[in-house]
Amino acid sequence: MNAVRWFVVGCAAVLGGTAAAQDQKQAATKLPDTVLTALEKAEAIEVYSLNGSTNDEDETGWHATRLLGKTSVKGEAAKGLVTALKKGLKDEAEKADCFTPRHGIRVSHDGKTYDMLICFECRWMYVYTGEKEKPLVVVISDSPQERINQILTDAKVQIAK
Repeated sequence: MNAVRWFVVGCAAVLGGTAAAQDQKQAATKLPDTVLTALEKAEAIEVYSLNGSTNDEDETGWHATRLLGKTSVKGEAAKGLVTALKKGLKDEAEKADCFTPRHGIRVSHDGKTYDMLICFECRWMYVYTGEKEKPLVVVISDSPQERINQILTDAKVQIAK
């Protein structure tokens, strides 16, 4: 029985890893123009602190990730955040095969809302455009993490360890 159990666990790990790797192999190198425009023109940008663990059954979470808190930035703070995100999208990033999102961004513009879940640990950002169920996977460096953490800290929002 133990051998069968380990075989099933091993198969699940391989198949799960293969699905994640498939998404990441098809990762985009930039944000869609609509999302970039929304970031640049939005009156406010919401910044989320997430605990990193995902649970599809957590109805209180944000994209199945437990929400620790959130804040909103406007004006110069929003411009600084957008600049940091753009830099992170241009920088080279060494990627890993995980996805443990601890940060999130929500922006609305022109009647549409875009959500971005970010794992700086593995350098992946999942972008939900509302146009399709499956998120667009984008490579991002960890350079924006300091700016986002500062925004959350200034707002006294808990940051995941």
